[in-house]
Amino acid sequence: MTAASPVTAADRERDRIAALREYGILARLPVQRLSVGDEVTLAGFTELAAQVCGVRSAVLNLIDDQHQFQLAAHGCEPMVTDRADSMCEITLRLGDQLVVPDTSQDERFATNPWVTGELGRVRFYAASPLRAPGGHLVGTICVFDTEPRTLDEGQRAALRTLSVGVIDVLELRRRSDQLRQTVAELARSHRQLASFASQLSHNLKTPLTASLGFGELLQDHPTVRQDPTALDYVNRSVSASQRMMSAIDQLLSYASMGGAPQREPTPVHELVEQVLADLGPAAADAEVRCDRATVTADPVQLRVLLHNLIENAVTYRNPDARCEVAVTVAPTRWGSELRVADNGPGIPAEQRPAVLRPLVRLESETAAGSGLGLATCERIVAAHGGTLSITDTAGGGATVCVRLPGTGATQS
Repeated sequence: MTAASPVTAADRERDRIAALREYGILARLPVQRLSVGDEVTLAGFTELAAQVCGVRSAVLNLIDDQHQFQLAAHGCEPMVTDRADSMCEITLRLGDQLVVPDTSQDERFATNPWVTGELGRVRFYAASPLRAPGGHLVGTICVFDTEPRTLDEGQRAALRTLSVGVIDVLELRRRSDQLRQTVAELARSHRQLASFASQLSHNLKTPLTASLGFGELLQDHPTVRQDPTALDYVNRSVSASQRMMSAIDQLLSYASMGGAPQREPTPVHELVEQVLADLGPAAADAEVRCDRATVTADPVQLRVLLHNLIENAVTYRNPDARCEVAVTVAPTRWGSELRVADNGPGIPAEQRPAVLRPLVRLESETAAGSGLGLATCERIVAAHGGTLSITDTAGGGATVCVRLPGTGATQS
């Protein structure tokens, strides 16, 4: 076996600079300073450090390979200096807290321009390094004064605690930036998916519409109607084309839904009436009851959700009983709960997670549906910040429970 190469000081410094740059702060300095919120938060750390240690000034530093960047300061103006002039460079190399009662008497600092008067007249100096989660030292929080003094154990401990707090803030800011970038990328991907699905839908539906139209003409052709075998073939072709058309519409709906919802007070019963009108004869013999209630949601997306749930209940009904669907809405302390309950065959508990995934159907391939309806519903609910679950209906059937955050439901 070949022995691993030893880690050199240059390697460690390269890794330290890489860890420092992950915070994304130095790329904007000194031209652009931190946001107001970040600057106020970090300035609070320096003010607290000065108060706890009983000194005039405190500074929060990040140190790269060439410069010391003072992100925040108390008792002085933050600035950028050469790393060669930095007192905190010594703390960084030491790797631990450093307290110097009188810098003029310490050979490490006696000739430093911050001590000699060229840049300042620092006599007392103390600093704790800022240690990133990977162990790299990226800077310091330091306190100083123009008169010699020292720190007791409580003050030293407090300075260490503040250094940990600073890293926590920087880590939170870094992860927030990453989250914002992820959200922006997801939004871009969603727009591309919707655009692609729309174009694909158009390209597929144009020839399919023609095929379906010719098939329906053949169904009415006298020669075909007189030949049971030919009529059966044509009916199967038309039925397959209709299923394909429905699948394309569902795919487009799945791709376009789930974006940022435009929330507003939405009467649920009005949407249910619209859904029943769209379903037409398919739901004519079903008994659909709905609360006269209003929820805070995107009306377009909520209508798609209700259409999918009611259509599922009507399509997968119990053949031995009249189809019954109950749409109920109840206010909760965190928003509203919408339930769509049917008296159909239900969905076995072990299969419920699967039916919420795209393109999953519990019925045979010849059955109606594309396997995207419930997946679309869950995507809509997720876009609203809510949850969707499936339970049993009392007496038999399935109940889809949708929990939406907001101001709750109101009876209308």
